[in-house]
Amino acid sequence: MNPSILLQILSPLVSLEYHPASLKGLNGIVLDQPGKPSYVSPASFTIIALIRTVSKILERIIASRLLLAARSKAMLNPNQCGYLPGLSTHDAVRTLFNDVKTLQRPRLKVSSLFLDIKAGFDKVDNSTLALILREGGIPRYLVSWVSSFVGERSCTLVFQRAPESQHP
Repeated sequence: MNPSILLQILSPLVSLEYHPASLKGLNGIVLDQPGKPSYVSPASFTIIALIRTVSKILERIIASRLLLAARSKAMLNPNQCGYLPGLSTHDAVRTLFNDVKTLQRPRLKVSSLFLDIKAGFDKVDNSTLALILREGGIPRYLVSWVSSFVGERSCTLVFQRAPESQHP
């Protein structure tokens, strides 16, 4: 496949600061978690989100541009590691280990706090995110596209034993 064709198709969407509604829907495949005593609670299931390929490609293009803009405006925490090219979670663990060892040498007490915030981004308010990006100096077209991307999304749940029965 020729990547330049995709860029030619997707560039107008970026310049129009728009993510089409047809690319906002996804299918959520609902899988039973093995070994659960009951499947009455939503916590007994795992959902695998299947997003349209074109939407993922466009998201990657914008994410790359947003990363460059955020770095140039010093919006990223210097300790940020995950999801950045060349800075993995493994790098964060190695840095933490070195910091702990350095502080233990002079017999200082060291503690760490770990938080799991993966579900936190599902609750980010679109207008608050746009405000933070604008105040950070992110170009208007990126702020508008991100707002369009996160707004009015939908998920159709597809259940294992009834694939023909979809629930928005």
